[in-house]
Formats: sequence, structure tokens, C-alpha cells
Amino acid sequence: MAEMRQGMNQTMVATASMQFFMRALQATNMELRQIAGQAMLSNPALEELDPLPPAEAPEPADAPVPGMPPDFDATRRHGEFIESLAEEQTLLASLEGQLRQNALPPAVEKTALTLVQYLDEHGYFGEPPQEIAVREQMPAALFRAALAAVQELDPPGVGAADLRHSLMLQLQRAGEPQDSPAMRLLREQWDALVRHHYAEAARALGLDEPAVTAAAYRISRLNPDPGSGFARTEQNVIVPDILVLPDADGHFVATLTGENVPRLGLSAEYREMMAEQAHKPEVRRYLSRCFREGREVIRAIAERQQTILSVAQAMVERQQAFFRAGRAALLPMRMEDVAGDTGIAVSTVSRAVNGKFLRCPRGVFALRSFFSAALGEGDAAVSADAVQQLILQMVQQEDPAHPLSDAALEKALAQRGITVARRTIAKYRDKLKILPTNLRRRS
Repeated sequence: MAEMRQGMNQTMVATASMQFFMRALQATNMELRQIAGQAMLSNPALEELDPLPPAEAPEPADAPVPGMPPDFDATRRHGEFIESLAEEQTLLASLEGQLRQNALPPAVEKTALTLVQYLDEHGYFGEPPQEIAVREQMPAALFRAALAAVQELDPPGVGAADLRHSLMLQLQRAGEPQDSPAMRLLREQWDALVRHHYAEAARALGLDEPAVTAAAYRISRLNPDPGSGFARTEQNVIVPDILVLPDADGHFVATLTGENVPRLGLSAEYREMMAEQAHKPEVRRYLSRCFREGREVIRAIAERQQTILSVAQAMVERQQAFFRAGRAALLPMRMEDVAGDTGIAVSTVSRAVNGKFLRCPRGVFALRSFFSAALGEGDAAVSADAVQQLILQMVQQEDPAHPLSDAALEKALAQRGITVARRTIAKYRDKLKILPTNLRRRS
């Protein structure tokens, strides 16, 4: 019986340790500091140590690195890093709090808490939630119930796949009928809506133009950014988790910045207390538990840092061309690719890149922004970002009297072995703020 109880206790400790690790891995550095603070409040054996001196930057190359500014100094790494001062509640913290207070069935609550980890700071999923469900091995019925619970949270519009979906959720929350002009405009005539082609939308929907104009105005009063009322990284200086610099051979290397990551240790005072109270079994058991749980917290934070570094190193190794030449050289890369390189589960890779940033000579980038599917095949395969850069270059070099239509861009890309649908080209053009052909023509 005693052996069974000991085995159960070890299993519980292991489970709690894994949960803490996953929570720490998913957290940003500022959120990790809050998590560590809570751990220290609940465990007197834990204390925060003085930060270690910053690690030395990789040895800079004597000669200029290709693609870098002539005056680029690789040894300048921490001078521009400023701690973020935001202490307001984040969107994620608000959503987690609501889920825990909503009296959901335990399995639904647990699944919903996993789903909200994948939301960005605007309240949108960065990838199709169905793909998240497959990756996290969520049963279909449980996934649907959890997703519905997330989409019922405040602010209205969170848990959406994209802007259109968010606006539809907001209308739905306000009691808008599914067949109302506003809902139909969003569902059936999104492209016409974003281009303000209300007459075209009216004809397609079988409505008069004033009704469509009124519906468009109704939509314009909705919130395109549900997360705007919460503390966000963009409101402050971004403190990168990873620094990417060229070494002496011009090969780009990833290192941890360690900025805002708490360094915890076990209290020497409590060690002395445990020695002094060795003759008191209850006190010794309590202190032993504090030290055991404290070591698990310290180990989890160390494993978090190592996991983030391993993922970043694999990403940087695959994207050497990007760091030398910029976005046009960004290669297609999936989380599955990084998982294969590192031996880390895909779901763990996803948590590791969540809310994390890297800084390199070209600027600061979210780790998630480096992932994109391949367009084209074989040696011609490129990332979506690279395709957008190609489109931008083509438009910048076009004849103003005969600007390139989306069909012409589609053909030009096909000649490079890149197959992209015309609708996708139009979407990329909108994202790049490139006007339609008729508005770009100059005589």
C-alpha cells in the first residue's frame, strides 16, 4: 500500500511538473516572470537570484557580411534592449480567467484552455483551428464544444479564424439574423465589401444598394481587433527572446537573450532550517516537498529555455538565406520540419514559438512569421512571403502605362515554376497595399 501511494505521488509530481513546463513554454518572458512570481509566493524555498552577466556575442566577422550594412557591428547586442513595463492584463489571461469561471465540464474547459493558447494578440487563430485539433489530438465533439466555448467569451469576436469570421461572430453575439443583409454581405460578398463595391454586392445579393450601404456601415461599427483593449507587445518595446548574428564565417547563429527571464534558486536559509529541524518529521516533510517542487520549477524553466533555443537554432539553420538576403529569400518551412530537425513534438514547437521574437540585423520578427507552406514544386518551391516579395518587385518594375493585371502576375509567376491562384494573388496584392490595375495605370 505504501509503495502504491509513493508511486501515485511520483506520478502526480511528474504531471504537475509537465503542466508547469508547458505553461512556461507557452508564456512570453513577461508572462513567465509573473508565473515565477506566483511560484515563489507559494513556495518559500524558492528565491530569485541575481541575473547572470550577458553572454558574449558571437565573434564578428572581420570582413563585411554579405547583405549587411557596412557599419554593422555584431558586438552591439544588449544596448538597445529595453524592458517592457506593461503590467496590464493580457487577452490570454482574461480568456483563461473566464474559462475557469464558466463552470464548463472539465474536459471542455481543459480543451478550451489549450485552444486559447493558439490565439494571437488580436484574438484570432494564426492557423486553422481544425489543424490545431488534429495536432493536439482533440476528439471532434470535444473540439467543437471547446471552440464554441471560446467564441462565447468576451470581447466578442475572439476565437475567429480571420477578420471576416470575427465580424460575423460579433454580429451573431448581437443577435443578428443569419439572413440579414450584414451577415450575407460578410458571408457571400466579402471581396466586394472590402473594395466598397456596394452596387456589385447589391446585384449579387438581390438587394437594393441603400440596404447594402447600410449593412456595410453596420459592419464598419464592429471591432476589427478584439484584443485591442488588452496589454500587447506592440504597445511597448519588443524584447526579443532570440538574438541572431553572423559568426566570423558569416554563418548566422541563434542565441538566447535571457531578457526578463527570471533566474530562480533554492534558499540557503531554508536549507539551514531543514538541517536544524531534522528531528521534527512534519517540518522536514514540508520542507522536503518545498525543495522538491522548487527543483521542478527551476528545471522546467531551464528546459523551456533550451527548447526555445533548439527550435530557434533549427529555424535559423533552415533560413540562412533569409538572414543574408531578406524576405524574398525566405524558404517554405513548416512546424513539422522543425519538429523533425529537433526531435521535438510539433505541438511543443508551436508552444515554443508562441509570442516569441528574434532580433537580427534586418529587424525584429515573430518566430511564427517564419512558417509558411510551399508554393511551387521542387527547386522552384518558395514561401508565401517570398511570393509576395516577387509580386511587389514585379509591380515596382512594371510599365506605368501598362500595369500588370492579376492574370499577368499569375502567368509571370507560373513561368518561374510557382503556381498561385489569381484569387490568392489578389489577396497578396491587398496585403501589400498595391492598388488594382485600373488605379495604377498612368498615361
